[in-house]
Amino acid sequence: MINVEFLKTLTILYVEDDEQIREKFEMILCKLFQKVLVADDGVEGLQKFKQSNSNNDYIDIIISDINMPNMDGMELLSSIRKIDKEIPFIFTTAYTDTDFLISSIQEGVTDYFVKPVDAKAIIKKVQKTCELNQKKYEITHLQKESKKYLDVINKVAIVSIFDYNGDFTYVNDFLIEVSQYSEEELLKENSQIISHPDTSKTIFRKQWDTLKEGKTWKGKLKHLSKKGESFYVNTTIMPINNDIDENDKKYISVSFLTTKDEKEKREYKRKVFFSLQETKRINQAANDKIDDLKREISRYSKLDKIEKKLDSQKIISSKYFKELKGMETKIANTKKDYNNLLVDSKKVIRNTLDSVQKNKDEKISAQDNLETVENKVKIKKELLKRLKSQVSIQSRKIADLKDVLKHRENQVMIKSQVLS
Repeated sequence: MINVEFLKTLTILYVEDDEQIREKFEMILCKLFQKVLVADDGVEGLQKFKQSNSNNDYIDIIISDINMPNMDGMELLSSIRKIDKEIPFIFTTAYTDTDFLISSIQEGVTDYFVKPVDAKAIIKKVQKTCELNQKKYEITHLQKESKKYLDVINKVAIVSIFDYNGDFTYVNDFLIEVSQYSEEELLKENSQIISHPDTSKTIFRKQWDTLKEGKTWKGKLKHLSKKGESFYVNTTIMPINNDIDENDKKYISVSFLTTKDEKEKREYKRKVFFSLQETKRINQAANDKIDDLKREISRYSKLDKIEKKLDSQKIISSKYFKELKGMETKIANTKKDYNNLLVDSKKVIRNTLDSVQKNKDEKISAQDNLETVENKVKIKKELLKRLKSQVSIQSRKIADLKDVLKHRENQVMIKSQVLS
């Protein structure tokens, strides 16, 4: 099947001395190819080839007749091969001479078609030849590029290959230089020979799990040289497929030494991480303290009102205290009067009894005195009874006032404790 899109990327040189054949085939070529250069003999064909090369407008394939004036096809092919040994070259000829075929093959002809040519067949051949040539060019280009990359990698990277057991099967010069082991020493050992003992076993376990799944592993590793010097690498390990023997699995490791800047960055990141952790801890402690202070402040949000209430309670308590002192003074005076009255009454009764005893003979007078004394005693008793009642009432008031005062003092003490 003709790939028109691919043909539209190609430039072709067509050399033919027969004008009728040339014009007819040129029309077909112009419809299919990006650019078509036409010449009527070998001299003009060679001139256009050189001109295109000098303009960096390279020709992809040449189709040429053999029998032409000035310079025939064989001479043109020979001249072209001196300039470019790879460009595809197709002959169209009316002859099938064996000597001619051998000569053309020796000169490196790609193919030939006997006239009258089948346009479709020759176009298919051109397409196939150019596709193969393009692939060959791409492969060659990739090989050259790969060689360049490998040369560069070998100078700046640590490259090694190890088998399914982890044993080295290849080590490059850079690995030998950095590890300070000889090639013989490394090839006799497992790749773990350069692993630092500080490296976690979990890393190697994950590494092997990834590789066994046919995937690429990437990570940072810490190694140890033969002289005990540590070095860090950024490593990529890839499985190498073996189409012949699936059991013969190998892995290629490409590592780049960590630079001084990267070491400093790693140390900086470690310090930053520690600092962040410490900052988080401090911030958390500060936030907890702030929350505690907010709760404490909320308790005193109405401090002014509480202080005013306390001041008011103090004034009331002071008033009650003054009243209490006054009542205590009155009670003390009342008790004093009561005691004095009681003493006086006892004296009167005693004197009266003495008088009655001495004046037995004066019955009427004693009787009168007795009645007088009894009346006085009765009056005194009544007065004493009233005094006792007043003392009782005053005592109850004092007790009530003491309870009120004690309650107020307790309130003041509790609120003072809350404020402190």
